[in-house]
Amino acid sequence: MNKSGLIGVVVGLGLATAGGVAAYTFLGSNAGVGIDAASAAGPVTEECWDEEVVVQADPVDPRRIAGTVGGAVVGGAIGRDLGDRDITTAAGAAAGALIGRRIEEEIQDNRAEQREGTTVERRCAPVGSR
Repeated sequence: MNKSGLIGVVVGLGLATAGGVAAYTFLGSNAGVGIDAASAAGPVTEECWDEEVVVQADPVDPRRIAGTVGGAVVGGAIGRDLGDRDITTAAGAAAGALIGRRIEEEIQDNRAEQREGTTVERRCAPVGSR
């Protein structure tokens, strides 16, 4: 076998392996299994239905870093203007960071309903229990 043929075989094996791994990752370990779980179980012992569920997405900045940093910068600038010493600058920055964090928390709480959405989930229960 010549060099280009060997390279072709190695590349082909690599692509086939990558395709198998991708299929296993995306389709799960039961990919290709032709048996339906409901038909293999025998008599129906539970009933299933689709239910809309309200879900709430996490805030964009859950640790409130933007409010903390912004508040520290503004507080530090105000502290520097008030006392023109390092201690007043540091105290202003600390106070500003706390206030900025609190403000961002309130903003995120007020916008919580804007992050709500609905999704459909499959629910199952024993027959007759609904």
